[in-house]
Formats: sequence, structure tokens, C-alpha cells
Amino acid sequence: MRTTKPILRSIRNKHWTEIQKKFRNEIALIGVRKKYKKTDRVYDAKDPYLGFFEVVSGIFKVYSLNSEGREIILKIFYPGEFIATQLLFQTEEPCFYPLFCEALHEGELIHFPKKEFKSFLLKNVDALFSFSALAIEHVSYFRGKVLENQLYSVKERILIFLTESGASDNFISLSITKQQLASLLGTTPESISRAFRILLEESVLLENENSYKIASTETAPIFKNRSA
Repeated sequence: MRTTKPILRSIRNKHWTEIQKKFRNEIALIGVRKKYKKTDRVYDAKDPYLGFFEVVSGIFKVYSLNSEGREIILKIFYPGEFIATQLLFQTEEPCFYPLFCEALHEGELIHFPKKEFKSFLLKNVDALFSFSALAIEHVSYFRGKVLENQLYSVKERILIFLTESGASDNFISLSITKQQLASLLGTTPESISRAFRILLEESVLLENENSYKIASTETAPIFKNRSA
């Protein structure tokens, strides 16, 4: 399955845009492009932290392994998003990646080495403030996702995922399997399939050749709850 458009609620935002406007040449000199094939590992948990990444193309996942070795996906990253930004401000050394990162689809990343990028930030206060804001939003996103998995039903979590993927405006095909979606949303593949079926039966979702669109935010329970 493939996505028809990048995720909308991207960690890439006005902060990175401001940095690029003012320091495009400096950024270009620091970043190192690297291509990855499907299933290529970007880094392992406990690898030394060497910097963060911008997704240029493809789709990447960040995940952990439980005590039984089962994969738990924390986030799917799409073009325009950033991976492991918050660790740049870790003061304790040595610093390690806490999770695994792997290519779900073939793609390209820009790697920004820790030492060089920190040196750039320390010389440019405007960039430092903007990047700090971006990193804070990154942390807030992960915290928000943990709360969503605790507070919302499976149907509501699916609707949030589809909304972020652009399904409020267009039909979109899933960029990941339903098993991977279940891992991301903290549930089982059976619950995902059942929730999709109910959403379709209730006409909250429309389906067209394995693509989905939210019929109306007025009929979707998650939007009703948020406006209450």
C-alpha cells in the first residue's frame, strides 16, 4: 500500500522554514544525503547518537521492542518530517538513540551530524531558538500520541490517523499495513479491521479501491467529542 500525499500534521513547520530562509547555504553544507532501501536500518536502539534526520522521500518508522521481541511502532515519518531532533540537546555523554529506525519504503534522508549542527546553532541565535521550538513540538507530538492511545477508542484513533494523512479532503491509501497500523495505535490487527468495518457501515468512512476518505467531520465521533 502507498500514501497518496505526505502527512499533514508534520513536525516540519514554520520553525524549520524560518531557518532555511535565513541559513539555506549553511544548512546545505551540513546535511549529508543518504538513500535507504526497504527494511534498511537507519540506527539501532543504544547506538551512539550521531545527529538527526530529515525525510526527503520514502517512509520510515521509529519503534521499540518489548521483552518478548514484539515490535511496537511509535511513529511513522513521511517526507518533510524530522527524526530524533530532541536528542541534539541531550547534555549527558555518551548519548544514545533510545529506539530503532527503519525504512518502510525505499527513500532518502538528510543526516545532520550532531557536532556540526550544534556548532551552527551556537553561532546563530535565531536558528537556535527556531530549532529548539521544533524539537519541543517533536516531544509534544509523542506525548500527545501516548495520551491518544490511552484516552480514545480504536475507531477514534483511526480517524485521527486518517485526518493527519489527509483523508478529510481526499481519498488516501494507507501507507502501512493494518498490522503496522495496529502497532502504531496500540491495538490488535483484529481490532483495526473491526473498527474499519464499523466506520464504513456507519458511513463515517468512504472506501474506493482500498482508499479511504472521512465522509464528514459532523458524523465522526472524535470530532464530536472534541467540540463538546
